[in-house]
Amino acid sequence: MMNYYIGMDAGGTGTSVLVSDGRKDLFQTKTEGLNCNSFPRERIVRSLRNAMADLAANGFSPADCLGIGIGAAGNNNPAAAELLRDCLANCGFHCQVTICSDADAALYGAFEEEDGLLLISGTGSICLGQTDAGRKRYRAGGFGHLIDDEGSAYAIGRDIAAAVVRAEDGRGPETVLRDILFSHLGISDSSELVAYVYDMSHTKKEIAQLARLISLPETDTDQAVRQIIAKAAAALLEMAAAVCRQMESRCGEAEIPLVLHGSVLRNNQRIAGELTKALAAGLPRIRLTEARTDASHGAVWLARRNERG
Repeated sequence: MMNYYIGMDAGGTGTSVLVSDGRKDLFQTKTEGLNCNSFPRERIVRSLRNAMADLAANGFSPADCLGIGIGAAGNNNPAAAELLRDCLANCGFHCQVTICSDADAALYGAFEEEDGLLLISGTGSICLGQTDAGRKRYRAGGFGHLIDDEGSAYAIGRDIAAAVVRAEDGRGPETVLRDILFSHLGISDSSELVAYVYDMSHTKKEIAQLARLISLPETDTDQAVRQIIAKAAAALLEMAAAVCRQMESRCGEAEIPLVLHGSVLRNNQRIAGELTKALAAGLPRIRLTEARTDASHGAVWLARRNERG
């Protein structure tokens, strides 16, 4: 069998596993998420073992693997890297394993060695940039939903709930979001909304899923929705501007390519449109572009780069 690399895009709920020889894709599979902050050790081990067994069943020997790159949500946990490496070693993979965040893997996939920015608005939000063939990194945001993640689906979901209670006590405009939100959650008043939001069994992801409600046609002319959209776009612009300032000394006067990424910017054209206009007006050096590849390809690229030294 030929030599190969493995790239994993390990998000919060699932993991895409890509096998590549560095030039073309050889095999792809999926397994459960590898977020060590969200899942017990037993589930992480099971997920990796299942993926490696799938590779073995398709003829990929651990001895032929030159390197593994993993872009993992929750990799800020010091025990995460050790757990992932130990499990891979137990599966027979003794090659170099490089672990980064899922956002970093997406950045590598978007630009490989080129300069550029990646602005992500999914469940959370972050803006990353790189120069010097990906060795110099820049960041704004991404510090979690309790103190940050403005412009994310979670922040939008929280702002929807806030708009409803603010309308009820007269601090904000009347909004169609009240009936839409109550119907979506199967509740009938604000006291039940408060109980839902503060119920510890409801996850960050469930609050983030409320963001899709502002994409419904009946919200098009709603003042509260317009305010939520403007707030989200402004927060995302702020992150992009912060990273641009950090990169200016490296990029000189050149255009800086920017890729928009994440469920909010893919699925809500009103936010994406408002942000695009704001970027053109406030950051004229930015040039919107498409990602070269996805995060699993970015993880392969990282594995190849580190294997080459």
